[in-house]
Amino acid sequence: MWIVLAVVGLVIFLGVFTTRNHPDHTENNVVAINPTTHQRAQAKLQAFEAQSEQARLSGKKLPAQISFTEEEMTSLIRDWGKQDHWFGSIDNLQIEFIPGTCALTGILQSINLNFPFRLELAISAEESQRTAELTGLQVGELFAPGFVRTALLALADRTFDAGLPRVSLSIESLVVTNGELLVSGNMLP
Repeated sequence: MWIVLAVVGLVIFLGVFTTRNHPDHTENNVVAINPTTHQRAQAKLQAFEAQSEQARLSGKKLPAQISFTEEEMTSLIRDWGKQDHWFGSIDNLQIEFIPGTCALTGILQSINLNFPFRLELAISAEESQRTAELTGLQVGELFAPGFVRTALLALADRTFDAGLPRVSLSIESLVVTNGELLVSGNMLP
């Protein structure tokens, strides 16, 4: 009986504090999207796919570089977030590039509740060695402790390594600058 009451109390506590207030967006700007931005992002993806096809047809590695601004990346992920997924949908999904860090913000809509969130991921790759660290995770007014962030990052890493569709690019460097993501490497045949 006490265990049931404790679980119910925990669920109510989490429900109250994860659905209240938006996460701290003091560093966050609203990313403005327009049709030109989306078209530019789509054109970059099409050029990337054409280069990938060229490498596949020639059977040789080809040097490649691609960059996205936070506006372009937000335009690509925003529509995905609005779709209904098993976990719900994400409204106002946007990505912000801060030197060395990607900040993903939005409002998770699930089971008729809104969960505003902010996820900060420090990523880089140099000489084909990638590094990633989940530096911040906030849902409503609650911040995830370090062991939760580490477990979530390990789960994401295993998911990517387990067989999600791979991009035909061997990444040699990945740099997050102020407002832009730069990736360079070789297109694989």
